[in-house]
Amino acid sequence: MKRNFWTLLGGAALACCPVTAPLMAQDTAPEPALADETTNEIIVEGYTEKQVRNFLWRAVIETGNVMAKRDTAVCVGIDNAPVDLTQPVKQRIEANLKTLDIEVGEPGCKPNALIVFDRDAHRFVNWLADQNAGVAYASLYLPERRRLIKPVRPVYNWHVLDLGPQQRLLGQGQSLTQQGASGGRGFQAAGFDPGGRILAAFSPAETSLTFSVVDYDAINGLTIEQLSDYLTMHMLVEFRPDMHGSVPPDSILSLFTATGSDPDAAPEMSALDRTIISEIYGSRQNFGAGAVRASIARKSVERLEETGALIGEP
Repeated sequence: MKRNFWTLLGGAALACCPVTAPLMAQDTAPEPALADETTNEIIVEGYTEKQVRNFLWRAVIETGNVMAKRDTAVCVGIDNAPVDLTQPVKQRIEANLKTLDIEVGEPGCKPNALIVFDRDAHRFVNWLADQNAGVAYASLYLPERRRLIKPVRPVYNWHVLDLGPQQRLLGQGQSLTQQGASGGRGFQAAGFDPGGRILAAFSPAETSLTFSVVDYDAINGLTIEQLSDYLTMHMLVEFRPDMHGSVPPDSILSLFTATGSDPDAAPEMSALDRTIISEIYGSRQNFGAGAVRASIARKSVERLEETGALIGEP
């Protein structure tokens, strides 16, 4: 039985921001036509060190001086999708998480990784901003939110960050515009930069909730593995929406373009995709964003070199 989006969002909480908007009427979407099996093959002989570093520096979003990542078990919630899509996608995502040594929530857990399917993803994220911005976009300051939802895309992904008690205090009783004026996501006693992200922090910012909104029409022709691996990547790390020039061709992050999906994209997460996630989540030390990237790049290059996937510069 399909779980209602507002039930998922309420369960995921962000308890400081109660859900008061009325339920949006959504028709049951038709069963999407995913491909039965993978027919594509991406052949990449290897990566250069420059490609690895470009991927990290240009594609991965930093939050001020730190990188955001999850610090609690991932609990997947999927809304407005038929069971024969929901179950295999969830199973594949949870299998990915276990392979990456990331804790999975127990049965019945409160969802903190929300995936919504809709016939018009752009309409949905803008409706969500109008109706419930305080919950869904709680840690995005106003210009960030506009950059996220204004462009028409087949899929939207974003993180809600827990930046500590000062931001939560700021958020109580204030509109998103007021939060943005005070720094929004970037609010700290030390001040904020023009990008709205925190200036001074030496520990990873915690991702408390993630959203993915996927347009039904865009998944036609994709496999469960492709879709699930793409969603796994985005619920673990913040990536820039427009990053295609920085992503290696065999990365699952190239699955969606600005206008739709690419059925000929990589069949699953690449070795580099998995290496970067493993290094981000495997490190328990506190680094600034630049040092984190440098450390991940160094370790990623070492791993890729060991497996023969690293090549010299042309």
